[in-house]
This record gives sequence, C-alpha cells and structure tokens, in this order.
Amino acid sequence: MKTILLASIVLLTLQASCQTSSTSHQLGSTTIRFQQFCGQPQTGISWLHVHENETTAVATAKALIDSLQQGCFVTWQHSGDRYVSYQLAGKTYKFDPNRIYTPKGLAATLKANGHYSTKGYKAAQQLADAFIAKYVAGNRLVIAMHNNSDGGGLHIKSYLPGGDYANDAAEVYVNEAADIDDFFYTTDKRIFDFLKARGFNILLQNNATVTDDGSLSVYCGNKNMAYLNIEAQQGHLAEQKAMMLAVYDMIRALF
Repeated sequence: MKTILLASIVLLTLQASCQTSSTSHQLGSTTIRFQQFCGQPQTGISWLHVHENETTAVATAKALIDSLQQGCFVTWQHSGDRYVSYQLAGKTYKFDPNRIYTPKGLAATLKANGHYSTKGYKAAQQLADAFIAKYVAGNRLVIAMHNNSDGGGLHIKSYLPGGDYANDAAEVYVNEAADIDDFFYTTDKRIFDFLKARGFNILLQNNATVTDDGSLSVYCGNKNMAYLNIEAQQGHLAEQKAMMLAVYDMIRALF
C-alpha cells in the first residue's frame, strides 16, 4: 500500500509540474499570443506550431508532453485561421506564419495574400524577429508540428524526382506501406538516417537548391541549424503520436 501511495504522489507531482504560459504581441489591430505548454524543458530543443488551424498537431503535442513530462511546446493563437490578418493605417495585411522568416519569403506572402507596404512589412518582420529570438535562435534542434489534408497538394512523394518540390530535397525515403501524408522533413542528415532506419517517410532538405519561401526550414538551413518537421494528415492523431515518440528516441540518441 505504501508503494502504491508513493507512486501516486510521484505521479501527481509530475503532472503538477506541467506549466502553461504565454506572451502577447500586438501587430496592428491583431493580438498574437504565443502559448507555451511545458513539462521538463529539454535544453536546446524547441517544439513549435505556427498554423492555428492544424489542430491534430496541437492535440498530439499536448497529450504526449502531459504524459511524458518532457519538452516545451509553443503554438500561435490569434484567430483560429491558418493565416494572420492585421490592419495598419486602414489597410489590411495577411501572411502565412510559416513564410515570414526570410526577407524574400515575407515579402512574397504579404503580396500574395493582401496589401503590401514597407510599413506593413516592417511590422510583420518585427513579429518574426521576436519569435525567432525567443523560441528558435540558439537551439540545437527546432521541431515543428504540422498537419496536411488527405489528397492535398503536399505529401512525401511531392519531393521525389518529377514532383512539385523535387528541387527542395537532397534525399527522399518513401515507405510504400505508410500513408504518404505522414512524413518527416529535416535539414539534418543524422536525423534523416535515424528516422529512415525506423521506416518513416522522410526527406532531407537540399539547402543549396531549396525554394526560399520564408519557412522555418529555410531559415534553419541558412543558419546550419538542425530542423525537423513532424508532418501528418489532419486527424491522424495516432500516427503523429507515433512519429513524435520516435523523435523523443531520436533526441536521446543524437542530442
């Protein structure tokens, strides 16, 4: 009985250590909150989520961090949408929050989705710089969590020769028994080899030829930082959990 009681106390103590915090940034008329959910921090490891409508990734990360008590996960909160919209001086601006981390990418996403001006650009750039400074810079490994749609335009075979994104990839491994929508994307050869050996769909970014779309993978590639995206179909909670558990193993082995 004492053993059971002690185990219960330890479990409650671990659960109580999971903490939530947030920081807010004002972008014109829009408030953006970076919500952080933490177990025991992993030094130099950052778990990130930038598309608010990709909800399976959030559910996966929160469930496993709550269970394992390892890692800090940060998610953008603003409107429930994939895109961030804001108004400055009567003009409406809009961008994809995974396209703002290089000058070329930021300009392109603003021009593609709404009004463009130097003032609007600088406001978004300040937000991107703040996010990078707090949650990306100085880390050994940046892990992004994303979801895609079944039958959508992005899957592991998109990066094979002849695919829409073939120039972005240096190496691609496809497990024909796995869903093509569930895959990893990394800038690090060690990570590629580790997860390939586990049988997961995975691609290694070609930093020399990748399209500069302003994404975190491009930013990290430019900085020679290890980046990993856990990409899964929306609703594939079990699959994304299995992928995330493999990443915990990979961190213990490599980082």
